[in-house]
Amino acid sequence: MPIDGRSASRRSGRGIRYAALAACGPLLVAMLAACGSGDPETTAEADSAANSGSEGLWDAYDRQKQNLAKCLNEKGLQVTYLGHDTLADFSGIPDGDPTAEMIECYEKWPALDAPVLEAPEKPSEERLREDREIAKCMRENGVPDWPDPDPNPAPIDGATSRQQKEDHKARMRQPAVKAAAKICMPDTSDLTGVG
Repeated sequence: MPIDGRSASRRSGRGIRYAALAACGPLLVAMLAACGSGDPETTAEADSAANSGSEGLWDAYDRQKQNLAKCLNEKGLQVTYLGHDTLADFSGIPDGDPTAEMIECYEKWPALDAPVLEAPEKPSEERLREDREIAKCMRENGVPDWPDPDPNPAPIDGATSRQQKEDHKARMRQPAVKAAAKICMPDTSDLTGVG
């Protein structure tokens, strides 16, 4: 049922405004979360996010993650934010259940969905060739469903990107995938979690 309680065929101007407001929710959350620390740098970045489009949203997203890493480090961990364009957002987060101190940081700096990604750069022919060779090697070494690279990657939103990263990490922990990756991707074991 639409936000205004009317049937879909009778949407009022008020219902459309409510729907537009709901669509702006993630931006508002990003801006409010960035302002939550009282840190002027964070507030300035959130303000710039509203005015500079996708790049500004990424700045606010990165600042939120950097503030989380800083908070965790102040609690005694050695956490590094690796950036939004890496396979894993952080290094140094311990395995297992989070401690009370970690939960305090997670509540102070809640996770944000990444802004919609720009259209990824189309891979070069050389990169496609290399990735196709890796895919072929993975299939020949016990991972028959390893996909070929996508020559025309489409933009994806933050939630989808996060899910893909988690799926990839889980897949790379599978024994058959680990074994094949050691053969097919020996120079990237630090990135794939193999080694």
